Amino acid sequence: MNNSFPLGAVDKRQSTGISEELKAYLFNTFSLNDDITFSAFNDDPEIQFWEESLMKLSNEDVFNMLKEFYPQLNFLIEKETDKLELYNNAVLKGKTNDVSLTAYIKLENAKNISLELHQSAAGRIPVLVIPNKEDFVKILQALIHKNNPVPIPSSMGAVLLNGLNNSKRLNILKKNWQQNNPFGDWNAEFLKNIMPNKSLYKDKLIILSTKPYSNVSASQLGLDEDLWTAYSVSIRKEHEFTHLYTLKKYGQATNNLHDELIADYIGIIKTIWNYNKTWMLTFMGLENYPHYREGARLENYIKEAKLSSDDFKQLITIIKNAIENIAIFDKKVGKLKSTKDQMCRIDALCELSLIDIASENGSELLLEIYYENFHRALF
Repeated sequence: MNNSFPLGAVDKRQSTGISEELKAYLFNTFSLNDDITFSAFNDDPEIQFWEESLMKLSNEDVFNMLKEFYPQLNFLIEKETDKLELYNNAVLKGKTNDVSLTAYIKLENAKNISLELHQSAAGRIPVLVIPNKEDFVKILQALIHKNNPVPIPSSMGAVLLNGLNNSKRLNILKKNWQQNNPFGDWNAEFLKNIMPNKSLYKDKLIILSTKPYSNVSASQLGLDEDLWTAYSVSIRKEHEFTHLYTLKKYGQATNNLHDELIADYIGIIKTIWNYNKTWMLTFMGLENYPHYREGARLENYIKEAKLSSDDFKQLITIIKNAIENIAIFDKKVGKLKSTKDQMCRIDALCELSLIDIASENGSELLLEIYYENFHRALF
């Protein structure tokens, strides 16, 4: 990363330089693994388990099945629920047979939750769609925040969970091993051979809501409500598929604006075939740049960064210019042609830092990396 500042695309009035905090936030943490090839994005080991589970399933039973896989979904959303002995026995130790709760999570619209395996550029993954926004919040609080009532931003509508313990898969492993080793020590086996091999019992799962994307209404974009609902679900799904791709190829999918601009770019072009920078600016609360709309999605990704007000002003300029350059890049490469094309676009956006994307020649730099990657993929 080039730590000199400001770059040409940044407001000349911000010539005093960039703080260490903003430098740290903007550092490009994507590290290319040269061993990864296009054929390496195969299904994860748990996909067979999901195939078998879904074959036995009707929509009405989705939530009940998930409660069996993830015992925390049996517990209320209350402060310090995760401190209860019953909770720890069920969630951490897999002792689910004796769980008997007089009060448990009740959903508003459990019967319309859907769960399907979806194909992505990085392989198949289960996708859970939750139509009711209160149900979406409860499930995220249970699975991400250990049943604590942590507020979920209204602009958050999807998540890729990686490393989610699946009690059902663990219990199957234990049962099969004990049948073959009736006098063996399961605890020793778990510590030695199961625990280090996390793919045996940890899931990847995408959870989507159906609310307006980025909490942006259809009227803000001049769209029909039903059309915008369909677009919102599509953008969310492809957005999370992009996070799955970067997780598998670069080893990360983080809540950073670099990641988010990439994932939104793919989400938009996979939904309407062309990048719409007006949408993207609105998603980030920059539709009236340089004014920022408070409460917009952008602030979800900087909570831990400890940025000053001057840092924030510099950051929104960088984001605005990056969006402009991504739009130029997209126009020059044209409509998405193939999965390989999609991968090369993601790789170009990953391999170039956010500051470089926002620079005066950001679109040219993206094109150069894109064509290098595309040419390399042909041979």
